[in-house]
Amino acid sequence: MLCCLSIQAAHAQGSSLLETKITLRVSNERMDEVLRQIAGKGGFSFSYSPDAIPVGSRVSLNASNQSVREILNVLFDGKVLFKERRKYIILQKAPEVAEKLPEAFYLNGYVIDETTGEKLPNASIYEPVTLASAVSNKYGYYKIKLPAQTENLRLEVRKEEYAGKSVNIASRSNEYFPIYLVPQMPRLTLRDTIKVIAPREPRIVVRTDSSRPQIEIPVVVVAPIPDPDSIIPIQRKEKATLAESLKDLRDGLVYALSTTRQAIHVDNIQDSLHRPFQASIMPFIGTNRELSGNVVNDFSLNLLAGYSLGVDMAEAGLGFNLVRGDVCCFQAAGVANVVGRDVKGVQAAGMANLVIGDFVGFQTATALNITAGDFQGVQLGSINVAGGVLEGWQLFGALNVANRVRSGHQIGFVNYADSSATVPFGYFSYVRINGYRRLELTTDELNYGNITFKTGVRKFYNILTLGTNAFMPDKPFGSIGYGIGTARYLGSRNRGDARKWMLDLNFVASRVALEKKFLKAPYAVHTRLSLNLERKISPRLALTVGPSLNLLFSPYTGLLKGNENNFTSVLVSTDSNGEGSAYGWIGFQAGLRLCNRPNLALISQ
Repeated sequence: MLCCLSIQAAHAQGSSLLETKITLRVSNERMDEVLRQIAGKGGFSFSYSPDAIPVGSRVSLNASNQSVREILNVLFDGKVLFKERRKYIILQKAPEVAEKLPEAFYLNGYVIDETTGEKLPNASIYEPVTLASAVSNKYGYYKIKLPAQTENLRLEVRKEEYAGKSVNIASRSNEYFPIYLVPQMPRLTLRDTIKVIAPREPRIVVRTDSSRPQIEIPVVVVAPIPDPDSIIPIQRKEKATLAESLKDLRDGLVYALSTTRQAIHVDNIQDSLHRPFQASIMPFIGTNRELSGNVVNDFSLNLLAGYSLGVDMAEAGLGFNLVRGDVCCFQAAGVANVVGRDVKGVQAAGMANLVIGDFVGFQTATALNITAGDFQGVQLGSINVAGGVLEGWQLFGALNVANRVRSGHQIGFVNYADSSATVPFGYFSYVRINGYRRLELTTDELNYGNITFKTGVRKFYNILTLGTNAFMPDKPFGSIGYGIGTARYLGSRNRGDARKWMLDLNFVASRVALEKKFLKAPYAVHTRLSLNLERKISPRLALTVGPSLNLLFSPYTGLLKGNENNFTSVLVSTDSNGEGSAYGWIGFQAGLRLCNRPNLALISQ
């Protein structure tokens, strides 16, 4: 039923009824009575249906010189629509509209120790789906922004030395939300357990009884259990040292490129989050937000630097790729890749690849490849380092370093290995445990004295030699040379026999200084192919002797300037064309060798 309420009042023609200002004060009055008073003061009438307006409800109002529109908005709170028609204001029920949730809301509060009531700083609060996160400040207070449209919101709270907590969030409005954490019981080591349950000294009650003999009970003293941390590892010490150095370098890069909040999250959160894709400009500017160090990505794309827990498929970046955990399949960086654990696949970098764990695959960089653990595959770079066992190839490096070479080869300018089951190829190779090393003092027909160092493995070693005649007349001043050689043991392989006989074949090319000015004066080129027999007189000393084939090219018509016939030896041939001479002869070499101590366990390699 439609009711009309009319009250006569003076009203200026042409003015808006809703903008009419009135003053009205009522307390606990019925709605219909309040409307009647408003209409009376405003000089108009209301038209409405009692079913649309809660006429029986009681309201209180204190309006001073306010427009009718403002008063009606206060009374009905947007639930009633109103419009003017002549001397009437028509009231209609507003259509019901689904309440729109805000885009985001905030939770705030304190993180509190449930046992002591202490407020906890540096606690991690995060939502695992949206990756929204916060860290409690020094007062234990936090504030986190969460999306209101996301269903099944759940907060995860983590802090070192406290049990983790999961909290489901039902509300989608701003509210105060304190969080209580329970301290985590520390894990007892065997040593700690023994300390805890160690029996106290027994209480011995002494009774005086002359009829029984007194027996003295010996006191048993239990030796302290050694701290396992005090035991220095013997094996693979190099690997541990290298890994620690790489960890320090990685931590320095992370500290420089990430935020304090990210470091706190990494310390607190042990859970692994997963995302199919992430993109970042810097570690703290990206789709994984400040939880980047706790997220494993399938695919990762970084501009200046990226930071993640792991990569399952592929990662590419123009600058640095920093990964705390494992990397699989493919990783490329314009500057450097730094990986905290293992890599399987292809890893390429403009400058350096640093892997703290093991590597399986292909690793290449312009400057530096370092794997602290075991390596299987190919390392290609200027400097290649494998801190563990190498089962593969280190190629074309200025320096190749491996702890233990089990298969494959080192091919580079300088090669170093702690031990090797294969042959390294390079200008200088050094194998510490089972390598071949000789320091020789010898004499031959060209130089009265030579000092020679041989290094590598028996099957292939490098030779560095320096010879001199100590300013003797009619002899060259000296020579410096480089060569290669191979050696083979002779005799039986009986146990305890260190193989005293050895035969070695050497090829050496030398620059011979014919006068005292070694670099400026004309020089000769001497090549020697020698077959030497070695006989050990002790585990570290040996005698050597053997013949040689020699070829020498001199810039003079004789060996020395001004003397056409100043060279005597067992000549095979001579040739002079007026611009120089070529000599070929059979010579000899004899001397004393200082040998490296043989490793009987690896001597067959």
